[in-house]
Amino acid sequence: MISVSLVPYVSNHDLNNVSIDGFAYRDFCLQFKAGHPWATKKAAMMVGDGLKGNNMENVVFLCVPASTKRKNTRRYQRFSSMVCSICGAEDGFSYLWRDSDYKAEHLSRGHYNPEAHTSQLLINEDKISGKKVVLFDDVCSSGHTMQAAIGEIQKHGGRVAIAITLGRMVHRA
Repeated sequence: MISVSLVPYVSNHDLNNVSIDGFAYRDFCLQFKAGHPWATKKAAMMVGDGLKGNNMENVVFLCVPASTKRKNTRRYQRFSSMVCSICGAEDGFSYLWRDSDYKAEHLSRGHYNPEAHTSQLLINEDKISGKKVVLFDDVCSSGHTMQAAIGEIQKHGGRVAIAITLGRMVHRA
């Protein structure tokens, strides 16, 4: 599996001594998470252009669901459609979801609170079984959410070929 992060992301705890570029990347990620059209379009072009030229036959593009259905729709529905129109993958926006909303809790420096993630990931097995998957998540802080999604996809017969995050949490000393 190929794993790619497009930009570094600095948490609130590490904002001291961050470069102007660091603040710009952070703002880009936050604007994407908020569903702002310019950030959605820019991210879709980055991901779609990166995938374009690869054989996308029998490939499903999935986004790791956000903490609530409302956030998930706002953040990923248009984005997923745009990425797939650029690269030719099957749009799997509706193939992976959560059984309930939960309180998002991003802890820095490798700490993880499993009680924060009380919802289950559910998947439409008929749509991903036997297919290659490109999996996308907005910001990776610990990798636990991405790993849970990969496990669910594999459990239902899909194979994650590429895991992409828009931002990867970086920690400043």
